[in-house]
Amino acid sequence: MALEQSFHRDGDFVVFNQYGLKLDFDNATPDAVYYDWLDETISHAGEMVRGATIIEKDGDRTEPRHNTGVYYDTQDYRLLASNMVLRTTSNPKTHAFCAFKMGEDREHVRRDHRHIFDGEEKTTIQRMPTSPEAEAIVKRLLSRTDIIQPGAYLKALTGIPGSELAQSLCLAQYRRTFYVLLDGRDALRCSLDRVDVSNLRLPSSDREQLHFSEVEVPIFPRITPDVAKDPRLPQLIDTISMSLQDRFNVRIVSDSKYQRAARLVGLRVS
Repeated sequence: MALEQSFHRDGDFVVFNQYGLKLDFDNATPDAVYYDWLDETISHAGEMVRGATIIEKDGDRTEPRHNTGVYYDTQDYRLLASNMVLRTTSNPKTHAFCAFKMGEDREHVRRDHRHIFDGEEKTTIQRMPTSPEAEAIVKRLLSRTDIIQPGAYLKALTGIPGSELAQSLCLAQYRRTFYVLLDGRDALRCSLDRVDVSNLRLPSSDREQLHFSEVEVPIFPRITPDVAKDPRLPQLIDTISMSLQDRFNVRIVSDSKYQRAARLVGLRVS
């Protein structure tokens, strides 16, 4: 597995090269059953892959991280049809950013270009991510030519200007995370994601809240170059994903969360 530099930052603009696997997960499988698997995996990690350990942050099981993703698209969903994503992601306590992501390539890598908000713009998106005020902030960002920002990559690749985008779907995500280390160094940041989906283009009174779940097994975002080149890294990803498949009879999925959510709410885009 050959990886480009996985993380690069230039001021408020960040590029991620994201590599990993995702697996479907049954909404009906209780968290407690998943954690039985995780506890067993933690206890045997070093036997599964030499030098591997698994850790969790305090409180992740009882208070999973709550992120809200608001997806933007043209009126005829051209980004969805092209397996591209432009969204804001926010957490009420920690962050808010806007990202443009291209589709997954043959090596399961997705390139993620993101702008990190600060000040009043950050606060607005954190507190009211689906509001007209948040949408106005995103459109202003995508029209800027004085900075590097996700809309520039979108327009260069597709010809679509940010002015043609509007909010389409909201994905409220509850993320239960565990971290896999190699010889004590960050290698993977994995999570069970429980996702609530709503269609922002319907009147609020008509919006259903629908659900899906998946487990992500990706490399750590700021992985160091030497760990990224370690032959045990792809072994870790394969071993954990195979363990999940064997235990829960789940399958690997390549669709983005946006694609999965769109199908769930009944969007059919050719």
